[in-house]
Amino acid sequence: MPAPQKIIIDHLLIAQHASPLGPLWSTWTKHGLFQLNWQTPPSNHTQRETQAPNNQAESLDALLHDYFQGQKVAWHELVLDPTDWTPFTQRVYRHCLEIPFGSTVTYKQLAALAGNEKASRAVGAAMSRNRILLVIPCHRVVSASGNLQGYSAKGGISTKHLLLELERQGHWPQDLFAKT
Repeated sequence: MPAPQKIIIDHLLIAQHASPLGPLWSTWTKHGLFQLNWQTPPSNHTQRETQAPNNQAESLDALLHDYFQGQKVAWHELVLDPTDWTPFTQRVYRHCLEIPFGSTVTYKQLAALAGNEKASRAVGAAMSRNRILLVIPCHRVVSASGNLQGYSAKGGISTKHLLLELERQGHWPQDLFAKT
C-alpha cells in the first residue's frame, strides 16, 4: 500500500488517503489528528508538498484501508487534537469512540453517557460538528426510533447508511458500485 500523499503547511500536515467514496484528507497539528473528512483542502495547499515523515498519518492510512475492507478497527492508537472542544463535547466524543463497531446508540443514550440525558440536541450538535469522521464514529449515532438522522459528510445519510452496512456485513453492500 503506498504511503499517503503529504503536504506541510505552517505546522500542519495534510495527508490524502484512499477510500471507496473518494479521497479522504487528514489534517494533523502538533497535538494530533485535527480533522478527517472528504473535503479537498484549498488548492494553494498542494503547492508545498513534502514527504515529511509522520507515523500517525501512515498509521491512519493503514487503519482506513482495513476499515474499508470491513475489518473491525481500533482507532485508539491515534492521538486526537481536541482544540476548541468544550468539556461536554470532549465527553460526547470520548463515549462515541466507545460505540462498538457495527452497533448504534441513540442521541439520548450518548447524552446520558456524557453525563446529561436531557442533552440529546446538544449531542446532535456535537455530532454535526465532528471534524474527525470515522475515527469519532458519529455515523453510529441514530434517533430514538433507530432511524438515521443527519450526517454532515459527503453523501449525507446515504453515506451513513453505507458505513453502517459495511460494519454490519463486513463488506460493502453488493449494489454500492453497480452501474445504473
